[in-house]
Amino acid sequence: MGTERRSGLAGLVQRLDAESRSAARYPELPALVGMRDRWNQLHADTRLRITLQQAPAEGGPLNSAVLVHRMLTLMQQTSPGYLRHFVAYADALSWLEQMQQSGALADPAASPPRTRRAPRKR
Repeated sequence: MGTERRSGLAGLVQRLDAESRSAARYPELPALVGMRDRWNQLHADTRLRITLQQAPAEGGPLNSAVLVHRMLTLMQQTSPGYLRHFVAYADALSWLEQMQQSGALADPAASPPRTRRAPRKR
């Protein structure tokens, strides 16, 4: 890509790209804080509703799916706010696990060990 000046949408994209690379990070927009909180709440509620609908019909008292369903139901009755945070945390962990399995996240433990080079003969 050359250094020529573009106009229209291409020029706007070029300027935004150049400015975003020079900025340390994007500024926080106060108007989006409420929207982000609302989105997190809706997302957690949706995930919870789906999970609670998938409760096993028959399972023993120590069945892990039954125990998780019971825990989520009790948490929803006792502290819905904490449940939202818990679901968001579990969702983030699930996303990180998927990214690691796909190879998008570098695993420092998987990097090959560094070897010492042999001294050169003179």
